[in-house]
Amino acid sequence: MTRRMLVTATAVAGLMLLALLGCGGGGGNPISQTPSVQTGSVEGRLVTGNSTTGKSRQVATRFRARVHGLETENTFRLQIRTNGEFRIDGVPAGEQVISIEDEVSQQGAVFVCFVRPGQVTNVGDVVPQPLGMIAGFVRTADENGQLKPVPRARIIARPISDESDTVEELPSRPFFTTITDGNGSYHLLVPEGTYLVEARHPDYEPASETVTVVALQTVTRDFTLVPLPRETGIVYGTVMAQVDGNLIPVPGALVMLKPQGTSEPIILEELTVGQLIREQMNPTQQGFVPPGPPIRRRLFTFTKADGSFELTGVTTGTYTAVAFKPGYGRDEKQVEVKAGEKVRVDFVLQAQFGTIAGQVTDAMTGNPIKGALVIAVRKGDNWWIWDGWEIMPLSGSKKPNRPTWHRPNQGGQQGMPSQSPSIFPPLPPVEPPVRAGTVTDESGNYKLLLPPGDYFVAAVAEGYEWQAQEVDGLQVGQTVQVDFALQPVVTVQ
Repeated sequence: MTRRMLVTATAVAGLMLLALLGCGGGGGNPISQTPSVQTGSVEGRLVTGNSTTGKSRQVATRFRARVHGLETENTFRLQIRTNGEFRIDGVPAGEQVISIEDEVSQQGAVFVCFVRPGQVTNVGDVVPQPLGMIAGFVRTADENGQLKPVPRARIIARPISDESDTVEELPSRPFFTTITDGNGSYHLLVPEGTYLVEARHPDYEPASETVTVVALQTVTRDFTLVPLPRETGIVYGTVMAQVDGNLIPVPGALVMLKPQGTSEPIILEELTVGQLIREQMNPTQQGFVPPGPPIRRRLFTFTKADGSFELTGVTTGTYTAVAFKPGYGRDEKQVEVKAGEKVRVDFVLQAQFGTIAGQVTDAMTGNPIKGALVIAVRKGDNWWIWDGWEIMPLSGSKKPNRPTWHRPNQGGQQGMPSQSPSIFPPLPPVEPPVRAGTVTDESGNYKLLLPPGDYFVAAVAEGYEWQAQEVDGLQVGQTVQVDFALQPVVTVQ
């Protein structure tokens, strides 16, 4: 039994980090971004009905797309067709964490997509799942000890296993962000799991706590921020990466400062989440604001969606600045900080990806097929519709078989997936669902850049039966040839 995959705009939605392949710029309502940041587009289909038939109900306009890591408001209303097809334009280039969510029902899907300037990525059909919500207030105390709201504070949630996780491990996972409103209030939808939640504002010391999120429930977490010490400096800049000849932002990279002339180890190698929380002296639970800055300041941050970062409250001195992210490597710079001054430091990392490339042809004529859609999905992606897909081994010697990994919509109600642990284990801090999609050129050729891992690769073209293959163990610097010979659809008169 064969199932056709969507050829035109297909879907998006799933969780977590790393990803790769392109997205491109187009029309629509572009999201907030730095004017110099190049953009791309993401296409897909949000499936809210029966995944077996591939049909979707009328998609409510309350679904919104969120590009995590933007400095300003990062949600915007999707224009979705009745069959669920959609397109997101104006997405900053680079490895972006994107979610499509409905705050009313607390459903949504999350995915990581590598956006290339001026290109479009198609990520396939996706099914929303139940999400949990983190909500609360960010405040500070005035000179009289009265609490007042902190507007435009950034809330960042990063998946962890427990407080023994190190800061070094955090860049390998997705990050989810939002910004407080004028009352200091925030709310953020995330997949079920445990998170390090951080509140940041340029005028205050950051504060962090761990939060456990349960699907379809809301957990409250408030933060009380302490003003930065006076007479300090600022270190800011960007982290970029060379990717296939293009210089592209690296969102979610760790940037830290190590004071020179000290024996203190680089924090990304030893600092645990538990130590971080205790050293920041978050006063939320104590109900008071302690005098002065934290006992021991750890100078680090993570890059935003456009690859930019800013470290405030840096005391005078000479530092080694380090930028790091798995799959991209590390870069170091020397920087001198003076009180009341801003110092710019830019980093360029080298992307460490593998390549899946090949040609799509007509099985009857051998002619190349232009405009065929080729999608790569990391195995284990909980937001991918596995049912109905068969896999043709690379050798072509075996009979096509069904995948054995996650299969959504097994036993759920109203199009919702089963919440059985055997089918949907808690997501964080598992590896992110990497998706990449592109279309073939005039010669039927395609190329996908991807992080190391195991992938399901499918080719779809109008008038042809779809075909899929597996690629296991893609390595850094490796190129795997995957060709497709598609059979024309036979119309029975």
